[in-house]
Amino acid sequence: MNYEIDNKRLQILFGANARGETPLAQSGAGVRFTGIDLCNLLSEEQVDFLLDALSRFRIVCVAGQDLARFSLAHFERFANHWGAPVPHPNNFTRGGKPAQQDGASDGPIELIPYDERIVAAVDQTFPGQLQCLPHESPTVLVVSNFGGNAREGAVEVRGGGSWHTDIEYEPLPIYVSMFLAHRMPTARSAPGGTWIEEPGDNTPRPYFEDTDDELLRLRTRLPLNGDTAFADTAAAFAALPIEKQTELERVQLRRRLNATDGGWLAPLVRTNPRSGIKSFHSPVWASRPRVRPPVEVEGMSMEDSRAFLDRLEAHVLQPQFRYNHLHVPGDVTIWDNYMTLHNSPPIKSNIGSIDDARLLYRLACKGEPSLSLPRQDEPEWLAVHITGSYTSPPEIIDVEAAY
Repeated sequence: MNYEIDNKRLQILFGANARGETPLAQSGAGVRFTGIDLCNLLSEEQVDFLLDALSRFRIVCVAGQDLARFSLAHFERFANHWGAPVPHPNNFTRGGKPAQQDGASDGPIELIPYDERIVAAVDQTFPGQLQCLPHESPTVLVVSNFGGNAREGAVEVRGGGSWHTDIEYEPLPIYVSMFLAHRMPTARSAPGGTWIEEPGDNTPRPYFEDTDDELLRLRTRLPLNGDTAFADTAAAFAALPIEKQTELERVQLRRRLNATDGGWLAPLVRTNPRSGIKSFHSPVWASRPRVRPPVEVEGMSMEDSRAFLDRLEAHVLQPQFRYNHLHVPGDVTIWDNYMTLHNSPPIKSNIGSIDDARLLYRLACKGEPSLSLPRQDEPEWLAVHITGSYTSPPEIIDVEAAY
């Protein structure tokens, strides 16, 4: 699945200094663009070019944003081209409970003010050295490995997360997610010259205790320098025999927000509307163990569903479909949730040195891309699919006039 970047068109659209490097992964996934300034308003032609790139390469990195100029308002404005920005569940409650917990899917939504979010403590850790870029938007998730005063004592290493796509448990899943990197760990003091050493904990958490040993090995083989781990589900699908592809295209999965919900059917295999590339969407039986209910394959028992999807996940997580993306401060990295899986790496916590700090900002979008702004999403659609019917306010869309 190897594609080329039209560098001539890239430079016509973005200037003579623009370059494209691809692929970033053995599977053919990934493109890194340099020489593109996202502080600037994008033309429809420029947006169309970037959308096409994502539809082919699954992961797009727009490198080198100047964090002295590039604000989280610029970041959210850019995200509006990819879909409607979605308030992150960590930034609101649902039915009076944290939104990531089980709870009534139609429970009342209440946004949490920024100064009451746990991540507000991030600014207290390294005063005068590192602070979050200012923002109020509920769509911005602050991702860090610190959240309070710098600690003294033993640094701890926490294992990585679970393989997943973002908010696949809602009828309209997240289409695009993206990171803006602010600070990445520079310490390389572990044996082997990495940030951390391989975690020695053999417990299966966050996975279930009866997880197959080989699948657990594939799941927990994660990067050691704070990278985001990706698996290319488009390349994994393309590697299968045609007859197997045809069989899997007929599979429907029943997903649920809560265990007591009736759920809804969603296809296992999706076709990208721009490129025509087919991929697995979240072929994971339990991507959020103990948080969201497992997935049921239509026509199978839960036991058979797990066995079927575990075999498929083991296929997708093979090394030839894997890619560890090392974030560089100022880089915006975008991924298609229908064409990839991703996972958070093991990280140091209880840190006392800024050399161990890892700080990123995440935005995610639902719905159709928009070549021009502001978006024209229907109020009825927003009410159904976007928490609190959130839309980016004019000062975000018109950020050039505000900054």
